[in-house]
Amino acid sequence: MKTNMVITLTTGTGSKQFAMSKIARYVALAMLTASIGYIVVSNWLLVQTNSNLIELEQDHQYLNGQYTTLLGTQQRYRKELSQLSDVFDKVVQQRDKLALENSRIDILSETLSAITNERDKLKVDTGSIAGLKSSLTQTREERDRLQAENIKIERINASLDGNLTALDKSLDDLEKMLNLQLPKNYTEDRFERLSILTKQRLFLLNSIPNGLPIKAIRVNDGYGMRYHPIKKTRTMHNGIDYKAAKGTAVYAPADGVVQAAERRAYSGKYIKIVHNFGFQTSYSHLNNYLVKVGEYVHKGQKIAESGNTGRSTGPHLHYELLYLSKAINPEEFVKWNIANFDRIFTKVESVKWASLKNLYPLNQNVQH
Repeated sequence: MKTNMVITLTTGTGSKQFAMSKIARYVALAMLTASIGYIVVSNWLLVQTNSNLIELEQDHQYLNGQYTTLLGTQQRYRKELSQLSDVFDKVVQQRDKLALENSRIDILSETLSAITNERDKLKVDTGSIAGLKSSLTQTREERDRLQAENIKIERINASLDGNLTALDKSLDDLEKMLNLQLPKNYTEDRFERLSILTKQRLFLLNSIPNGLPIKAIRVNDGYGMRYHPIKKTRTMHNGIDYKAAKGTAVYAPADGVVQAAERRAYSGKYIKIVHNFGFQTSYSHLNNYLVKVGEYVHKGQKIAESGNTGRSTGPHLHYELLYLSKAINPEEFVKWNIANFDRIFTKVESVKWASLKNLYPLNQNVQH
């Protein structure tokens, strides 16, 4: 017996039945199957979307944690620099006070010399008894005055000893902060050498790239061989990739001059800065520039905002450090600061530090 599919339509005036052919049945089944598939795919996409939202929330929490940590580090360095400035102010005040006390001692020495001369004259003055008595009286007065002056000198010397002790303590604190060990022969020499060394270190830290160029979420890829996410092969990675949200501020790690601010096919929006002593830095995949070619920039200045331009798999900053136009590993330079100043000269062998050391005597940790 042949079976047909029947469709019944009911209206206000009655019902009608329609028999479906075999082809029509197949069409109806196909549409039903497609509807079921659409529902399944929609549910799967909904699950995937929810998973992506969870991952984005985790990244957001991680970013907030990293920012809080970096903010704390920045506040600590500001506090250390403030302490360093206070120590220098105290040292300058101690030196000025010491100079004033030395001037007073010179005056008292001249007075003592004059008194001594007068006393010698009295020894050879044999004119008369009255003169001798008068001279004796004057000598006694001078002796009393000399004793009073000697008491003053003793007090001044005691004060000077205390001031010198306090000054030495301040210099010791400064040496400890700078991780230095200088000869303790003369306080004035130590002060002058510490002043010169501190200025040298601050100059080099402002001239040679150091510190983070961006407040990143994390490091996606470091310097060295890696599996390229686009080329799908192992290639040399000449910099560090910092994951960061689009629009994150990018800062100059040292003073320099902008050599390039342009768009490139691979690097996207790109900046290159020339620094002192043969160093250069470059920044790729930027969202926009805040500097122009030929512009002088100083350490810590905001020069751009990170983005996702060029050949990139996501928002990040590609940061490169070059020495004599050749890429080197930026990692030790990112960690470099005034507290570990000497570390980089032994850790980084790709830079010829010898000539720079001759120009600026950096190694002062050994007693002479």
